[in-house]
Amino acid sequence: MLEKLLSYKPLGKTLTMLEYSQQSGKPVLIGVELEQKSGELNIKEMQTAEEIGELSQFLKGKSIRLVITSDQVLSKKVSHTGSDAEIIAEAFPNFNGNEFYYQILRSAETSFIAVCRKEYVDKQVQKFKNDGVLITEISLGALKMVALSGYVGDVDVYSNTSKVTFYTDEIVSILSKNENEPEEEYDIEGLIFSSRYTLPISLGLTSVLQNDLISGNIDDENSILKKRYSEVRFFKSGLQLGLGFLLIALLVNFFIFNGKYKKWQSLQEELQVYTSQKQLIDKKVKEVGSKEALVKSIQTTGFSKSSNYINQITQIQPKTVLLNVFTYQPLKKPIRKDKLVDLQKDIISIAGQSTDKVDFTNWLRAIEALSFVESVTIVQYGLHKKQTSDFELTLIIKTDGTTD
Repeated sequence: MLEKLLSYKPLGKTLTMLEYSQQSGKPVLIGVELEQKSGELNIKEMQTAEEIGELSQFLKGKSIRLVITSDQVLSKKVSHTGSDAEIIAEAFPNFNGNEFYYQILRSAETSFIAVCRKEYVDKQVQKFKNDGVLITEISLGALKMVALSGYVGDVDVYSNTSKVTFYTDEIVSILSKNENEPEEEYDIEGLIFSSRYTLPISLGLTSVLQNDLISGNIDDENSILKKRYSEVRFFKSGLQLGLGFLLIALLVNFFIFNGKYKKWQSLQEELQVYTSQKQLIDKKVKEVGSKEALVKSIQTTGFSKSSNYINQITQIQPKTVLLNVFTYQPLKKPIRKDKLVDLQKDIISIAGQSTDKVDFTNWLRAIEALSFVESVTIVQYGLHKKQTSDFELTLIIKTDGTTD
């Protein structure tokens, strides 16, 4: 399949992808291994499990490309195709790049963005590392399914968690899939698989076709992971080569100079040197590991208070309320060149739509009861469409040491 595969020669001629997701509130691991053989790409193995240990043989000693689609990954579509900073500002106005990883996929007129806390992602990678699984690449959400755009036509394609709509070789919609929907069966250029494995296969095709259209700050972390994996492989190969060379040298010297004590003593000294070098290397590796843990600890310090406000308000948000705008400390007036930016301090502006007046009223009461809220003002509330009302709220934040 796929003419480009004829020139693609990955190390080991295999690709292993793993999706970390959730099903019915429980973790689920979906693994796929692709193999290049006789100029074609074939599915070698597909597995699903709930624990990493169940896939130990499947993942052992391999370079793993991981995609995370659990409920900790947030995805949005915005009508903006500018720079990463512009797209992020529209999707998440209070986004903190020090606390979140993000990836962005641009189409002709829109962009899709997926974000996840760095602390959560790093924790998952460490879990895999503790089980002897080395991650070399991380992706977020269903964005990598864009690799199928030239092969599926104008249709809906399902993965384990998402419904992705393609039109004119572009993704135009990414929605969450109902867990009760039956699995689809696909045959794409000779690769036959169920919709459960769509996203890991798309991740593999992205590497094969070398046409990654996605940007994001997670690229820096992926570079670190790939470098770390190369260093581990180099260290293991060098150690094995060194031990092999030492063994051969000892055997040759044993058979040739068995009766010569001085030569035997020289070999013992040589062995001691090799052993000391190995101990020194082990000590350095341990020191590097301690420093890496310290750096990660510093990088993953607490959340901003503004994120805390967002979390508390959205956690009590009923399903009948849809938020269109959530702005912390909005602008008093438009930004002008060479003018100071004037913010409405200690203010949160919220706007959206409600389909249930009772739920909306209860939600307002719940917001008023939050510890950091001084007062809630209804700026606007009116019927927009049948059974749907537009609303706009202004929250005043307490100033007794609880604001940023």
